[in-house]
Amino acid sequence: MKLRMRYEKADPVKYISHLDMVKAFERAFRRAKLPLAFSEGFTPHPRLTFAPALSVGITSSGEYMDADFYENVPASEAMCRLNSSLPEGLRILKIGIFDGKYPLSKINAASYSVTIAGFLQEDVARAAKELLNQKQVIIEKVLKDKVKRVDVAPFIHCIDVKSGEGGNVFLGMELAVGQGGSVSPDMVLKQLERYLPKEITVKYIHREDLYLKQDGLIIPPL
Repeated sequence: MKLRMRYEKADPVKYISHLDMVKAFERAFRRAKLPLAFSEGFTPHPRLTFAPALSVGITSSGEYMDADFYENVPASEAMCRLNSSLPEGLRILKIGIFDGKYPLSKINAASYSVTIAGFLQEDVARAAKELLNQKQVIIEKVLKDKVKRVDVAPFIHCIDVKSGEGGNVFLGMELAVGQGGSVSPDMVLKQLERYLPKEITVKYIHREDLYLKQDGLIIPPL
């Protein structure tokens, strides 16, 4: 059987890499004594599949993982045993049986909440409108020791700007992720600075959820 899990990555673990987080989950499965299946071959690996990786330094309440088991286990029991074995900052929020219809590799969009300081809401809203109106937004990405110029305009779906508490400004972003191309909130903020009088002070970035956008529909993974 295969279970799909939604989990959070909170402040205590936001600076660990994706690889270290995967290892933390593998240790938790062992401690929880769950019947996790392994791949075949000379170097068997736990059969865990993760959604597009989260950038280091960002928290999230909408990460996803699929786990293959070699025997049936109640979803609620698996969730309880895993949460008792995971380190502080990682926690399973929701769990269900995966029917195989939408693999995590199909996920192509993410929603983020971003808090910045030092600007008026109307100035940031104006900058966001300018950025979204650009036909091209060229950034430089380092890929395998080579610098590649990439147009990320198609990957910036939406930027919603609102006033926050304490003079902060809140941005809700919908951005592309996954195999079809992606852009991070940090990259978007760097481009926003082109239309603002000074550098942006980022207070917090949080990924709210991941999902599949297909034929005008938004399909949640779980």
